[in-house]
Amino acid sequence: MPINNCQYTLLVITSSFRDPEKILKTLREADFMLLEASNQQEAIQRIRTTSPDLILLDIDKSVRQENTILQDFKTNKITGAIPVLFITSMTSENHIPECLNYDNIDFITKPFRPQELVIRVQHQLSLLRAERVIRRQNEKLKKSLEARDKLYSIIAHDLRAPIGTIKMINSSIEAQKAKIKDPQISKLFEMINETTEEAFNLLENLLRWTRNQNGKTKIYATLFNLTPVARQVVSLFSAIANAKEIELINRIEGKFDIFADEDMIKTVLRNLISNAIKYTEQGKITLSLYPTTRNGVTYTEIKVSDTGYGISAEALPHVFDRYYQESGKHQASGTGIGLALVRNLVELHEGEIRVESIQNEGSTFYISLLTDNIYPNALHGDSTKQTEEEMISEAVPEDSQNTEPETSKPILLIVEDNEDIQKYIAESFSDSFEVITGSNGEEGKQQALNRIPDIIVSDIMMPVMDGITLCRQLKEDVRTSHIPVILLTAKDSLQDKEEGYEVGADSYLTKPFSASLLRSRINNLLDSRKKLIAQFQQTGTSHNPNSHLDEKRSIITEALSKLDNEFIEKITQLVEDNLSSEKIDITYLSDKMCMSGSTLYRKMKALTGLSTNEYIRKVKMQNTERILLEGKYNISEIAYKIGMNSTGYFRQCFKDEFGVSPSDYLKQFTSPTPPPSS
Repeated sequence: MPINNCQYTLLVITSSFRDPEKILKTLREADFMLLEASNQQEAIQRIRTTSPDLILLDIDKSVRQENTILQDFKTNKITGAIPVLFITSMTSENHIPECLNYDNIDFITKPFRPQELVIRVQHQLSLLRAERVIRRQNEKLKKSLEARDKLYSIIAHDLRAPIGTIKMINSSIEAQKAKIKDPQISKLFEMINETTEEAFNLLENLLRWTRNQNGKTKIYATLFNLTPVARQVVSLFSAIANAKEIELINRIEGKFDIFADEDMIKTVLRNLISNAIKYTEQGKITLSLYPTTRNGVTYTEIKVSDTGYGISAEALPHVFDRYYQESGKHQASGTGIGLALVRNLVELHEGEIRVESIQNEGSTFYISLLTDNIYPNALHGDSTKQTEEEMISEAVPEDSQNTEPETSKPILLIVEDNEDIQKYIAESFSDSFEVITGSNGEEGKQQALNRIPDIIVSDIMMPVMDGITLCRQLKEDVRTSHIPVILLTAKDSLQDKEEGYEVGADSYLTKPFSASLLRSRINNLLDSRKKLIAQFQQTGTSHNPNSHLDEKRSIITEALSKLDNEFIEKITQLVEDNLSSEKIDITYLSDKMCMSGSTLYRKMKALTGLSTNEYIRKVKMQNTERILLEGKYNISEIAYKIGMNSTGYFRQCFKDEFGVSPSDYLKQFTSPTPPPSS
C-alpha cells in the first residue's frame, strides 16, 4: 500500500547541505511536510514540539562534525527512535559512519537523482509505518491478554468464595465423619471433597497465574523440609488416584531442607501430579526427591513420572506454553495454564524444568532447584511456620480461658460480604460468643464503634469499604485500637499480607479455612490478652517495696500499640493529677477522653481487666504506697490526699491491693533485721 507523503513530516538540517534549497524543493514537490533546523540544538527543540517522522542531513560538509551529530541523535532519548537518512559522497566501507550500527539509519550516495531521494525517503517511512502498525497490534494483543487474565482473575476470585465455603463446611463434616454409618454416604462425601479440592486447585492456578502475569508475584523464601510438603501433596491426590485405579507412589526418603517459597513449591507439585493423573488411564505415577551435585553445586531434584498417554513429538516443545492444550482423543479439560504456571514458578526460583515423553508409554518431568539459593531480591521469612493441625493442638481450651465465670459472652464481630461464609462463622461460634455482623467495612466500623467487640474477624475484599481500610481506621481510633483483628483473604502470598500487618492486623487466615483453625486463632489472641491482663493485675507484696504502678504498666507497654499506651498513660495522669479530688470517676474520665462511659468501660476492661472505677482505685492505692513510705503523713492525712474521706474504707482498699493493712505494711520496713543464724 503506497504511503501518503503529506501525512509525514521531515526535519531537514539545512546547515549540513551545500545547497539546501535544492533538497527542500525536491521534497516539497513530493508533498512532504517539511521542518527546517539550522543546527543540532534547533533540531532538538523542533523535535520536542513537533515529533517529525524522519531526519535528513548531509555529512560531506564536515565528516567528523556530522558523524558526531548522527551519534548524538541516536543516543539521545528524545531523538533516538526517529529514523535518520543522510546523504554522502563517501562510498568506501571504511568511510561509512559508525552510526550505521544504530537502528533506523540509511544513506544515499552522491550523485543522486531527485526521484531516488524521494523513493529512499518513502522506503524509510514505509518501514516506520509497518513498525507502528506492529506496535499497535502488539499493544492491542497485550490489552486483549490482560483483559483475558483479568477476566480469569475475576471469575476465579468470585468462584473461590463459594467453593471455599464448601471446603470449610466439608472440614466441619470431616470432624463428624466417624458418626456417618452409611458407607454409600461416606463415599459420596469423599467424592464431594475430591471434586471441591480439584476445583479449588484450578481456581488457585488462575489467581496465581494472573498475579504472575501482572508482575505482582515475589518469592517469599523460608528454610523448610520439602519431605513432609511433598508427602502432603501426594496424600491430597491419593483418593483421586485410587478412584481411577492408579497407583500413586511416594519415593521420598530422608530429609530435604531447601530454601524456597513453600507455597509456590506446593503449587508446582500439585500441578505436576494433577496433570499426570489427567493423562494416565492406568498404571502408576511416581514422585521422587533426590539430591544431585553438578560442578560442585548442590541441587534438589524433583521427578514426577507416569505411565500415561505420553506427549507427541510435535506437542512436546509447547507443553509449557500458556493456554496450550494438545488436541486429540486424549485431550483433557482445563485452562491450559497449569504447566505454564509450573515453569513460571520454577524460573522465579532460578531453577530448571524439562520433560521427556514417549507416546503410549508415559512422561517424566524433571525440576532442578538450587538447594542453598538465598534469593537476595526476594522477601525472606523465618522458618517457624506451623501447620493447621499444630496451631489447633496448641490452642488453649475454651474452659481454661477464664477461672471465674463471666457475666456475659465475649462479643465477636464478623465483617464479611459473602453471606454463606458469614453464616458459617456465626453458627460455628454462637455457642461461646455473642456474634454480631457487618456486610462491608462501613457496617463493620459502625458495629465496632457501637458495641466495642472483644475481637473482629473481617474479610479483605468487600464493597463500600475493604478490610484493610477498616483495620486501619479501627487501629487509628482510640476507641477501638485495642481490639484484635483477624483478616480473611483469598490472597495466599505473604507479601500481600504485609499490607494488613502494616495497618495493625493481629493475624491472617487464608480462605478456605476450618472453623477449628479460626477458633484456635481467636482463642490464642484472647488468651494472650488475658495473660497480659493477669500480669498487670498482680498486686504488690510485702516483700517488694518498689512494686509501683509504673512497673506494672511497663508489663503492657511493649505488648500494646502506641495509641493504647498513650491512652493508659493519659488515664493514669488524669487520676494522679486529681488524687485528692472526689470528682474522679467514670463520668469525669469519659468526658476528658471524649468517649462514652460504656466505651471507656469496655476499653479499660480489655486493656487492664479492670473496670474504670477499679483502675482509678488501683492508681490511687499505688500512689498511697509511695506517700506511706515517705513517712510524712498519718493514715487519715493520706486518705484525704487521695480523695477518701472514710479512713475505714481507705484501710480496706489498701488491704485489698497489698494484702495487709497500711500499718502492717509500714512495719515491714521499720522492723529491725534479725541477725543471721549461726
